[in-house]
This record gives sequence, structure tokens and C-alpha cells, in this order.
Amino acid sequence: MDTTRRNMLKTALFGSGMLGLRSVATGIPMAALLSGRIPEAMAEGDPTEEPQTLVMFSSQAGDPFNANAPGSYGVNGVFNNPHAAMAPTNLMLGETATRAAKPWAEAPQWILDRTTFIHHRTYLNTHPAYSKVLGLVGSAKAPGGNGSDMMASVFSSELTETLDTIQEEPISLSKSELSFQGRALQSLRPSMLRQMFAPRDGVEFDLQQLRDQTLDDLHTQLKESGTHAQKTWLDRHALSRDQVRSIDETLLERFATLDGDDTTNQIHAAITLILMKVSPVIAIHIPFGGDNHNDTGLVKERDETIAGVASWTMLLEELEAAGLKDEVTVANLNVFGRTLRNQNGKGRDHNLNHHVMSITGKHVRGSVIGGIQESGNDYGATGFDSVTGAPGGDVAPERTLEAAAHTLGRALGVPQDRLDERIANGTPVLAALA
Repeated sequence: MDTTRRNMLKTALFGSGMLGLRSVATGIPMAALLSGRIPEAMAEGDPTEEPQTLVMFSSQAGDPFNANAPGSYGVNGVFNNPHAAMAPTNLMLGETATRAAKPWAEAPQWILDRTTFIHHRTYLNTHPAYSKVLGLVGSAKAPGGNGSDMMASVFSSELTETLDTIQEEPISLSKSELSFQGRALQSLRPSMLRQMFAPRDGVEFDLQQLRDQTLDDLHTQLKESGTHAQKTWLDRHALSRDQVRSIDETLLERFATLDGDDTTNQIHAAITLILMKVSPVIAIHIPFGGDNHNDTGLVKERDETIAGVASWTMLLEELEAAGLKDEVTVANLNVFGRTLRNQNGKGRDHNLNHHVMSITGKHVRGSVIGGIQESGNDYGATGFDSVTGAPGGDVAPERTLEAAAHTLGRALGVPQDRLDERIANGTPVLAALA
């Protein structure tokens, strides 16, 4: 990558003057750095919301994620993966007793206790419909409640101010393409990040120097005209040199170890971008069986589900190790699920009537929302109660996708009035929220 392109991409990610890195180096939100001063309202404010960054794993392939997840067992005629490594296993999601393929039951209990599995329908069953599903089949709206948008774009634009991120746009680290308010976004692969930020000509990040220069400028301004509230606010937010040294070493190590574009590298890159406060939404790809029409004996489904749950677990454990356990929510949305009837060992076809969204985070209660019922010549998601999450109730099957999106939005800290404007036809499921 030539120097000009490298610098252009850095500026696109971190803004003119590397404000994003300055924010990382100081702990001072972007809004204050952009203005060059600490607004009095910011200093005296007492924010009560806890907005979350979203890591979304998604697939245009339509993985059989739904076929072996909690809540997909115990229905006569539903065919789950038959291999011993995928054996039906009891597990607890918080206070909810359920059953799933064995890999889910082997995940750490603290993760299961903050994970909900929402059974819903996308009503689309072709791969090119991927962008429509991410647009919630027309229910995701542009700012102001008009036009159309993508779910990732909705959450990214609604969260950027409260999270003080460098950019509004979501970032895709996989082949999956996203758009922002109708504008297509280029995927940013981990290998590109390594090229952009790897040390060159002996020059490395010096976050400690950025910290000292930035805080000196702010202290000079406050000494001349600052209030007590502003000075107290700065003292509360500013990172110590030891904290910055730890961040500096972590970022350099993470960039240096990116050696490909696979799921593991996407996870490492996502966590680094979150630490750098780049975007409110990061999209990655975790395979769970792919487009498995010809998956004889469901072997690929078995292997990728085992590996997928392991990657999901690794993501959450590495977020915890990075101090982000309570600041990041992880969720998934694919174009469709897969058929649930036994296809005599020939794999699974597309299923527009059943998919499962998982949501894991601080504001999530371990639960299974909705269930499965016969639908045509296969099975589909039931409706569910928006208070209890039990099958049936006020959320009709055709509105379960929007309800899942509303529930995710609430878990992320998006106010309900904003969700009502940006995602039509939905209501959050209270049983899924902590």
C-alpha cells in the first residue's frame, strides 16, 4: 500500500488531525476535542444512559444457525444435527432452562446468562435479498422516519453522538457489504488495517505524546477561563500515563498480529477499532454452516457450528479481556435460516419463515423468545408476547423481525422514541432485556 493511500485511509478513519487517536490517548470524548473546549453542558451533565457498541456477525449465505440454537429443540418433526458432537444438551440462559446443540451448552455460563435467542421470520429466501433483510424489509428508516435504511446504519447514526465515535458510518470487516443512509460502503479488511498502521521507517504510534500535548492544551484553556465543573470533568475523564502506555502497547500488538482476513483476524481488528472509538457498529463474519444445500450428512454444519460457537465465545472473552465486556453488545442477522425438516441427508434448503437472532450484552437477559410451529411444508417461527417472550401473543409472526431489531436497539441504549421513528412496525421484547 503506497503512502498516499495509507494516509488517506487513516484520515478517513480517524479524521483530520487524528482526533480519534487523540480521544483514545486522553479518554476525552470526541465532542470536546472537536470544539477545542469542554462545553459547560457536558461538564455539568449526568448521563444516565449506557450506550453500547455493536459487533454484528452476518452472512449472505444464510447459515443453518437457526437449526441448532436454543429453542429449536423439542418440536416433533424438527431435524437437528444428528452427530454426537452436536447432541441435544440441556443448558441455562439465566433463569431459562432450554436445550440446544452441545457446543452452545459448553459456552461459559456468564456469556449464556446475558444472551437471548429470538426466533423470527425474514420472509425472504434468496441470497440477493440480503440487503433487504438488513433493511428490515423496508422497516428500517432514514433519519426523520422517511425513506429506507439498513439496521446497521440506523444504530450507527443513532449511537455515534453518545459513544463519541470518530465516524457515523458502520464498518464491515468481512465480504458482506453495508450501506449508510443509502450510500454503499467499502469493506475494510484486517489485512488493510495492518498495512495502514504497521510501523514504517521506524515511526510508531506515540499515544503518550498525543495525550500530553492534548491535555496541556485543554489545561491551558481551562486555566484561563474554565469553571470548576469543567476542571473536575477533565480530571475525571483524563487517562493516566500508565493507562495510555497499556493502550499503546495493546494497539501496536493487535495491528502487528493481524495476518489474514479470516474470522479470528476480524475479531481482533474489531476489538482494536472499538478501543480506538472509530465506529458504533462493526460487522464481521462467523460461519455457521453456510449455504449447505449439498452438505451430505450435515458434516459441514457440524464442523462450522462447533467452530462458530468457539469464535463467538472467543469474541466475547476477548472483549472482556480488553475491558469492553459491559460496553459492547454482540448480535447476528442473516438473510434467512435453513429448513428444519429431515431432507434425507441432503443438507438444508432456504427457509424464509425461520431464523434466530442472538443478542449478547450487559442489558440482555438470558432467554429464548418465541418458538417453532409447522408452516407450509416445513417449520417457521411463531409470534410471541412482547412482555413475556412466550410463543403467541401480540407480536405476529410477520412482525417478529422488526421486534427483534427493536429489542437489539433497546439493548444498545437507543431511546424508544428514536427506535419508533427509525424502525417501523416493531416493539421490543421486555423479557429479553435486563
